[in-house]
Amino acid sequence: MGRTWLGWLYVELLYVPDGLRGGGLGRDLMLRAEAAARARGCTGIWLNTFSFQARGFYEKLGFTLIGQIDDCPVGHQRFFLQKRL
Repeated sequence: MGRTWLGWLYVELLYVPDGLRGGGLGRDLMLRAEAAARARGCTGIWLNTFSFQARGFYEKLGFTLIGQIDDCPVGHQRFFLQKRL
C-alpha cells in the first residue's frame, strides 16, 4: 500500500506472509511499485522500516538510508530510506 504526493511515492505498507517469503514476491511488488512511480513521473520512493524488519531487503533493491530514530521503540531503531529514480 502506498501513495504518491509531491512527486514521490511513499510506501506505507509492504507485507509478505512468512510462508511466501524468499520466493521473490516482495521484490516483484517493489519493482511494480517502482514502475508505477516512474509512470507517474516521480522523483523517487521513500519508506520507513524498523531494525527488526527489512532494512537489508530494501538496501538490496537500491534504497539508501537517509535517517534514523533510536529507541523507537525502545531498544530498536526506525530507519528512513529513499531510492531516487
